[in-house]
Amino acid sequence: MTRHLLQHPFPSVLLQSISAHHTPDMALIVPNVQAGRDLRGALRGAGAARTLTQTARQELQAAGWKPLRPGAREAFLRDALEGAAFDYLQPIIERPGTQARLAGLIGELLRANLEPQAVQAVAQPGRERDVALAFARVVARCNGRKEYDVAGTEYFAARLNTLPARRGVVHGFAYLDAAQLALLDRLLAPGSLVTLPASQVPVGQRRTQETAAALRALGLVNAPVEGRATRTGDQVVEGYLQRGAGSRGLRREEHPDTESEVRACLRQVRAWLADGTRPEQLAVIVRHEATYLGALADVAREYAIPLVSGAQVPLLHTPLGAVVQAWVDAHAREWRYSAARGLLTHPLMKPNFDALRRARALQPHCPSGVVAWDPALSWLELPAETTWQAGLGVLERLIRALGIQARCAADPALNVALSLLTDRLSGEARQGDACTRDELLGLVSHVLRSTSVPALLGKSGVRVANPLSALGRRFEHVWVLGLADTLFPRQATDHPLIDSVVRGRWGTEGVTVPDASSLASVEEALFLGAVGGSAMDVVVSRPLRGEGGKELRPSPFWRRLGTQEPTNAALPLGSEQERQLLLTLDGSPPAAIQAGADIERRRDEGLPGAHAGQLDRGVSVSARRWSASQLHAAGACRFKWFAGRLLQLSEPLDSDQEDDRRVTGTLLHAALEGALAGDAGANSAGERVARAHAALDRKIQALRRSGELRPGPLWHVQREELRRTVVRAVSSPAFVPPGWVPKTLEERRDFTVTAGRHTYQMTGVVDRIDQTPDGLTVTDYKANTYISHVVKERALNLEIQLPLYMGALGATNGRYYSIEGAETLKGGAGPAREAAKGNRKYVWAQHQADVTAFLTALGDHLEAGNVAPSPDAARMACTYCALLPVCRHRGGTGAEEISA
Repeated sequence: MTRHLLQHPFPSVLLQSISAHHTPDMALIVPNVQAGRDLRGALRGAGAARTLTQTARQELQAAGWKPLRPGAREAFLRDALEGAAFDYLQPIIERPGTQARLAGLIGELLRANLEPQAVQAVAQPGRERDVALAFARVVARCNGRKEYDVAGTEYFAARLNTLPARRGVVHGFAYLDAAQLALLDRLLAPGSLVTLPASQVPVGQRRTQETAAALRALGLVNAPVEGRATRTGDQVVEGYLQRGAGSRGLRREEHPDTESEVRACLRQVRAWLADGTRPEQLAVIVRHEATYLGALADVAREYAIPLVSGAQVPLLHTPLGAVVQAWVDAHAREWRYSAARGLLTHPLMKPNFDALRRARALQPHCPSGVVAWDPALSWLELPAETTWQAGLGVLERLIRALGIQARCAADPALNVALSLLTDRLSGEARQGDACTRDELLGLVSHVLRSTSVPALLGKSGVRVANPLSALGRRFEHVWVLGLADTLFPRQATDHPLIDSVVRGRWGTEGVTVPDASSLASVEEALFLGAVGGSAMDVVVSRPLRGEGGKELRPSPFWRRLGTQEPTNAALPLGSEQERQLLLTLDGSPPAAIQAGADIERRRDEGLPGAHAGQLDRGVSVSARRWSASQLHAAGACRFKWFAGRLLQLSEPLDSDQEDDRRVTGTLLHAALEGALAGDAGANSAGERVARAHAALDRKIQALRRSGELRPGPLWHVQREELRRTVVRAVSSPAFVPPGWVPKTLEERRDFTVTAGRHTYQMTGVVDRIDQTPDGLTVTDYKANTYISHVVKERALNLEIQLPLYMGALGATNGRYYSIEGAETLKGGAGPAREAAKGNRKYVWAQHQADVTAFLTALGDHLEAGNVAPSPDAARMACTYCALLPVCRHRGGTGAEEISA
């Protein structure tokens, strides 16, 4: 008897040929568990079916081998490589990324069924020799400890001394790698059958044809197989191999983006289900799971369609994983305010207080530590030294006491994630031993990354399968998503350590490792295996644009399926929300949506209305108390002033930013005030510097006690820089020019300003008033060189603070002094500026008239209730505005400048 290869392009014909040769004593070997169920259903009296990996694992277990636990793989690799004399990799071998890429490459060498000695013989010095050394050490450690990783299951099983051979049927594979071929050669006795969906004519199907040639080299003989394409899947494969001949039952669809594509797919799934098809007979094939699984889950929930999938996602990417990682990050960031907020305000967390309200209350000072939120939560912070049992007990208490465990009864996915997390942590930790906080948190982070959970959890439903899990399966209807480049096929790239050039040279010396082109041919085999399993309908679709609106080229598989124009089926909508959306896009929105659209339209056109920056009643400027900063805000944009002052939408603070410019300005102002305290104008620069340093130190202590100053790790450097800035500012001749005598420092003044029929009640702090040869002069300190302006003639070019202070104090002139620049800034106000060289266009009387015109126009707008956005033409006022998400300024008629 001989071993036979049944080779035919149509999977259904191969299955019929098996039925003619199969006997109940033959073992069934399939690519996945579901394919085994389908094969047994087609063969009468067939025994149990196993995957090739299951078969290899069973033989290894009988020989005393053990699989590596997922959490032990990284440690196993590190131990295997410890002490290795690397050359190229030595400086970077400890990096996690290097070890991850090296582990993937070792997996390729195992699947290529290579002996370490053969690789070492062809490897040239440098990175090639390092790879060969790492491969040899890993294989040696596996053999020595009788432990194996999943990538080496077939590799090590094929090398067992006692491997029983029996007659069997190998069905459903589209290709086989070298390690699988070696294992099958040992397992299959004479009389066995192997099927491959390959055409006898060598057109396309490179990887499948290579597998067929390798099987014949092992002694398998082709048996005659006859049959015609009867099922739709067979016809699609036939049309593909005939380069676009087309086929009955194939539908091609194009959609603007992936969400539209997913919606069309699930609408068709609803139609198939409504026609009586069982969910288990439907398949949605997805190659790029990261792109499609989230959208499929969301839309299926909206459409009430049950989906199941064997796809796994890291525990870290689940809501539970996000909470646990936030707890880990809070320790790594020393429980700074933002870290504690990220944990305690997570939607899964249910503390015994309103976390969002507490976050707003704490935000002005943003204190560190969980105790600032609630002293009863101090147990959340791990000590520097603990034990595995005690540290994990804190995490268990977090899950139990803060409401996560209580939600598991109503959330099966959360329950599964929690069970997996608990099992992994209890299995990995050494319960009674002591450990550091960093060791325990490192373990938790590792478990979150290395533990995976089902992406679509369910007992039954429509199968969402990747092409590997669809091999050998039989469905009534199949929809293949994402036939676009980079999605299906996936982009094949060279490995950074062993590229295609190296692999080609190794191949000429008898050491074959598949290169990028060979891996690309795997994608074709997977695609044909996916569509070939359908009995009735095959739908393939592609998105025209991907993430971020990037245009996606059609997949080569799409082009090979024909040139006929895609036709999108008209199907009933999947939900009421979708119906409303499409009606709106078609120009016939429901009444509720139309009302909102009318509001937005009127707002865009600048028409008065409740949502167009027009209040029901006006704002009397005379009834409010104003400061220069308020006038600057209103003069730069009325909406910004309205949102900040009347709606109290405070600007968000960066709670982790240690170099707060506002705090820095407060410290510098205090230092300069201290420098002149008691100064009669005749003090030396050294005396002023000493007083400034003392005032700076006092202010630092006061701000630290209040929590406004939160020193970071570089505070000693920042403090020294502040002292140097103060020295430069105080020692500069421009600080107290000759003939100037400081009279008043940091004085608060209340005064009124009349503009037209409006009276402004003003309050402000005047940094300094000097008696000078030119008369009384107001000095305003600026930390750097920025001077606030308001809009005049659609540009931010009108300065108002100095004229207001000068009018209130009866001062003659005004100037701005830059602390960091240690100089008087260009500009200022008053006759001295008008008389200065280079200021021919400046007229003090016109400056005063412009300020009065601004105040009059502002009063008129607010009295009319007009708080519409009014930025400058260049929209400089919008550059750092925190209100842009709620402003949506379109530059319409609401953007007129405030001017006379």
